[in-house]
Amino acid sequence: MQRREWALLMAGCLCLAATNGATAAQLRAGVGKAEITPPAKGTPLSGYAARTSGSIGVLDPLYAKALVLECGDKRMALVSLDIIEFPSARVPEEAQRRFGVGLVLMAASHTHAGPDFSPRRWPDPAAREALLHQTEERILEAIEKATSHMFPARLSLAKGDVTLGYHRLVLQPDGRRKPLFRNAERIPIGPVDPTVSIIRIEDADAGTTRALIVGYACHPVCLAHRNLLISADYPGAMAARVEAALSPALCLFVQGGGGSVNPLFIEEKTGEPGATTCHKKMGEFLADEVLKAVRTAQPLKAKGPDEIQWRTETLTFADRWSTTATVPVGMATVLVNRAIGIAAVPGEPHLSLQTMFKRDAPVEFPLFAGYTTCNGDEWPDYIPDIRAAAEGGYGADYATHIEVGAAERIVNRAVIDLWWMKGFLSDKPGRN
Repeated sequence: MQRREWALLMAGCLCLAATNGATAAQLRAGVGKAEITPPAKGTPLSGYAARTSGSIGVLDPLYAKALVLECGDKRMALVSLDIIEFPSARVPEEAQRRFGVGLVLMAASHTHAGPDFSPRRWPDPAAREALLHQTEERILEAIEKATSHMFPARLSLAKGDVTLGYHRLVLQPDGRRKPLFRNAERIPIGPVDPTVSIIRIEDADAGTTRALIVGYACHPVCLAHRNLLISADYPGAMAARVEAALSPALCLFVQGGGGSVNPLFIEEKTGEPGATTCHKKMGEFLADEVLKAVRTAQPLKAKGPDEIQWRTETLTFADRWSTTATVPVGMATVLVNRAIGIAAVPGEPHLSLQTMFKRDAPVEFPLFAGYTTCNGDEWPDYIPDIRAAAEGGYGADYATHIEVGAAERIVNRAVIDLWWMKGFLSDKPGRN
């Protein structure tokens, strides 16, 4: 090959490389927030069958906070909600139609001091439908705000460590378990997961923090059943403190496998004057750990060009107590830049699901998002692992109706999906 031909060939290669680099999609993000606090008086509150009356006031506001991530033609939203649970088919359908968002993860904090949308709690069905529609519109409003102001994004990762909960199913001498809903001595009974998982989203141009995703596994029941004030419980108190310190950043809380974990801080004097601060104390402890850990956040190491992938499916299980009924579980698995793996699972998964996912997920940063819906499937309630189902207790062999073994299948599905998206699995035999 002549020198001139070689020079032309190299110039063409460099031009092609520059073109490919220029067209590589960059990760973009947007954030938005909308208040979803229901009427102060008369709203049926969630989580406790012992409650016989509606709300009497507002202790702190409830919010929907949206983080939209976009890469190329893929756009998804993670929405944190100060609600006990929120299966909605309308939100993802409208988000796709209005804003081109292909996946919406609605991550409920599971506060027991927010509105209960169960029809049985509402004497007036029309009032329930009106509040449900309003809440859906506010969630869509938060997503719209996020999509309207997108910015080039950079992700950083951090982990904290703080034990603020205890395992509420206590092993007995006969090998069975019974629930311990009150732990006045604050004995840190295990197993628990003290890990605080943090994803920081920065504006890559301005170098400013725009959002934090904070994952932690513990029931938000600091305000016990006698409380009739609307509150976001400790996740709301944590987010408020973090946002005050990192303004104007939003803090989105993602509940983990908190189905078997209670907080060490539960208000024993709920209903008495001045006895509504326990959730703030726990929230501040968690916030302090978040603020300490985020200072050590490390940029996500590039494993290739920016990329967002996801897989969704509805797994169908038998009802544990019925020969005919079934329990659908609509779940999603997300892979961001081949390093962050999110398992979004509805219902109340026991801590063991989070433990299994973190152990087996083939990613640098696994995040287990319990209480999280991506479609309108019915809520599957508690999801215990096989051992928990056998040992029993609340949410393990009663107050649960999903078949034994469902937990392991759900986690395995998420792990398999991550391997698929990373390109290690194929529909043909052998290596491709």
